[in-house]
Amino acid sequence: MDMQRRDFLKVAAASAAAATALPSVAEEKTSTVVVVHGKDLVKMLNLGIEKLGGWGQFFKKGMKVAIKPNVAWYSTPEQGANTAPELIRECVLQAEKAGAAKIDIPENPCSPEGKAFPQSGALKAIEGTSAKLFRPDHKKGYRKTEIPKGKICKSAEITNELLDADCLINMPVAKHHGGATLSLSMKNWMGAISNASRRGWHRDGLHQCIADFATFLKPTLTIIDASRTMLNRGPQGPGDLAYPNELILSLDPVAADAYAATLFVGKVKAVTTPFDVGYIKIAHEMGIGCGDLSKVKIERIEC
Repeated sequence: MDMQRRDFLKVAAASAAAATALPSVAEEKTSTVVVVHGKDLVKMLNLGIEKLGGWGQFFKKGMKVAIKPNVAWYSTPEQGANTAPELIRECVLQAEKAGAAKIDIPENPCSPEGKAFPQSGALKAIEGTSAKLFRPDHKKGYRKTEIPKGKICKSAEITNELLDADCLINMPVAKHHGGATLSLSMKNWMGAISNASRRGWHRDGLHQCIADFATFLKPTLTIIDASRTMLNRGPQGPGDLAYPNELILSLDPVAADAYAATLFVGKVKAVTTPFDVGYIKIAHEMGIGCGDLSKVKIERIEC
C-alpha cells in the first residue's frame, strides 16, 4: 500500500509540474479575425477598421503605402474575379487623409492591363486621387529577393513597391481556383511577383511556394473581399456565385484565409475544412499564422 501511495504521489507531482509549465487555454494567445456583414462595402470597411483600432493604426503621415488588390482579370466587378473597386478607393482615400507620401497599387495581371484595369473598375475607382495603379516593368519593376525560410521557394522576383512600402495592405477577393483550390490572401501574392517566378511556383509545388513566400512578405493588414464568391471556373470565371456579403479583416493572413475558406464548405467539393486548402495547412504548420479557427477570436459586426 505504501508503494502504491508513493507511486501515486510521484505521478501527481509530475502532473502538477507539467500543468504549471504549460499555459492554460485561457492564457493562449490567439489571432483575431473581424467579419463584417452587410451590403455597403465602404461602411463595412470602416466599421471593420474601427474594430481594429482605426485607420491611424495603419496609415501615418509621410508613409509609402502599397495596396495589393486582385485586379488581374478582364472581368466586371459583378463577376467576382477581382476586388470590388469601392474597397480600393476607400483605402486610397483613407491613406491620403492620413497624409501618405505615396500610394502604389502594383499588379502583374493575367489579362492585359489595358483591358483588366478598366474592366475591373479599379482604374475608375482611383480617379482624382494620387494613387497609381500599374503593371510593374518586367525588367526594372522587380527585385530578386531571398526567401530565407522557404523550403521550395528560396527566392522570388518581387515588385519593388511592395518591398519598399511602410504599410502594405493585401486586399484580395475570395474565389475558387483551379490550381490552388481557393484564391485568398496568400495566393494573391502571385500578382506581386514576376512571370518567371510565377511559372516556377506552378512547376515546383504551388501550395508550398505560396506558404514559403508568406514567411517573407507579411502584410500590415489583410482585407478579404467576400461580398461575392466565385464557386467554380476560377480564377477568371465567369463562374457561379454565392453572396456571403462579408468583409474579412485580420493582422494574421493565415487566420483570415482559414475563415474565408469556411465560406466555400459545401459549395466547393474539395473544401470541407480550411486545411483542405494546401497552402493554409502548410502555412499553419510553418507557424506563419493560425489556421486553426478554434484558436482564433472571431469578432462579428452586422452593418
